[in-house]
Amino acid sequence: MKISTTGIAIVRHSDTGELFEIEPDEIDWEVVASDERDMGADRLWSASTSRDELGDIRWEMSEYPEGFLGELVSDLNGHELVQNFSVEIEYEPDPDDDDFDEDDFDREAASEEMKEWFYSNYEDPANSLPYISAEGGYQWIYGGPETPQEALGDNFSDEYPEELIEEVAQNITDESGLWDWSPIPGSDFYDDGDDVGEDNPTEEDAVKLSRLLPLAEELEQDPETGAFEIRIKDVEKPDLLAATLAQLTDAIEDVLENQSNGLNADSLEIRKLRRTLERYANDPQRVEMDLTTVHHSLTVQIGTGELPPSEENQALLSALQEGAQGIRATDPEVAENRKLLQTQALRELSSDNLAQIAEAAPVLEAITQGDLREQMRDDVLFLTQEMRAGPPRLPGVTRADAIIPGQDEAVRVFGRSARMLIALRKSPNLVHKLHESAGFKAINILVVLGGLISLGLMLF
Repeated sequence: MKISTTGIAIVRHSDTGELFEIEPDEIDWEVVASDERDMGADRLWSASTSRDELGDIRWEMSEYPEGFLGELVSDLNGHELVQNFSVEIEYEPDPDDDDFDEDDFDREAASEEMKEWFYSNYEDPANSLPYISAEGGYQWIYGGPETPQEALGDNFSDEYPEELIEEVAQNITDESGLWDWSPIPGSDFYDDGDDVGEDNPTEEDAVKLSRLLPLAEELEQDPETGAFEIRIKDVEKPDLLAATLAQLTDAIEDVLENQSNGLNADSLEIRKLRRTLERYANDPQRVEMDLTTVHHSLTVQIGTGELPPSEENQALLSALQEGAQGIRATDPEVAENRKLLQTQALRELSSDNLAQIAEAAPVLEAITQGDLREQMRDDVLFLTQEMRAGPPRLPGVTRADAIIPGQDEAVRVFGRSARMLIALRKSPNLVHKLHESAGFKAINILVVLGGLISLGLMLF
């Protein structure tokens, strides 16, 4: 490869105005600087000559990526450029190209063959790769990135001349506007979900996280689509739970009747309680978690003076506390889960953590259905957007009493993700179902769930 210079450069002398013509053969291009970057070498080309009347004059231009020349600039020792050279890259014949006789193949057919092969084996990374901002962008889980020239050269260098391969590669780049491509994985990527990278958490990691974050429920998969849904446990004493929720409903109405109580229908705590009453009234685990969380939040706000210690607010606190304690008293599994969860400390979620959770949301949405989909959507929304900064812990509130803001939502997101990964590891056929129905490739689903498990193990 070399720089081909054509035309004549015309330079006007700064003092006399005399015009000087510079012929192409007066300058020789050479690389004076080179630096490796993402798409190969970034080169600086320079060419110079000298005239008694003009002194030393020089031309420079950059080349990055390979084969793409930047603007031709000149340093003419203070003189004026009237007309510039034309430059282009000229590829020197490859000695091996002598082995190719143009009469031995149809150039147009060869070009079509290479393009068809390339598009059958490579794709836009946006089509299938997970994109994680905290990890630097696309995760090249199938190999790559590869440029068209690299891919075509590796596959066709023994069949067609290099200059034709470069021409086809350039056409692909021009048509698509893409430089980096991802290999399209073969069927082996979907056999059993094992090939998800050495750094991906193991099934043992998922089991560990699942045990740390228990819920009194079971996850089931739709046999047709592979999507997950919840099967909640039966209520131990439905009459008692119904009476508890009725008392809570009355307490909420009493609080909202008087604006001086500081709460309204749009308050986060009121919205959470109403959602619990409307959607999850038959789910003792969810009711216990929401009542406990809201009780803690209101206690802190009253203690810091954000809310008044009015009679109605105190009555609501009592209804929340009695309701949560009543469920624990009648449901040993829920009580045991609360005891275990109180020993877990949720670390503060960083902006990168929140970005990872938000980027996982489309996959979680795609692989769940029914109540589970709604709950995952609500919990992700709360963690990434609604969760307020945690207020200071009140004097006299012990660690056993404290509920960290967002902890129950995080328990549900990370614990359920762990159990979904365990189920997928044990049911390769359902991995295929999800791959076909969820709109995400199986490997993407496993990578996203694995990323959440790694994050959960770090946070708890």
